[in-house]
Amino acid sequence: MNQTILVGRLVADPELTVLDNGTKVTTVTLAIKRNFKSGETNDYETDFLKCTLWSGIAEATVNYCKKGHTVGVKARLQQKHFILQ
Repeated sequence: MNQTILVGRLVADPELTVLDNGTKVTTVTLAIKRNFKSGETNDYETDFLKCTLWSGIAEATVNYCKKGHTVGVKARLQQKHFILQ
């Protein structure tokens, strides 16, 4: 099962986009602080993850959420970019 739950803060205000077929979509970036401190600086590390929200969820997020708000996302993971080394 491909399911994950993310909780973090919005990096910017979400903006709604309407596609040609009428589907509403927004992409938000979540700042997710890790629950442990790094060894050298004793600061918390933070991951920045992009999430694509569709239809009613996209519209509600734009209407009720702003930069800095804490949000929870239940989603499936999908990798679109591959890093070859």
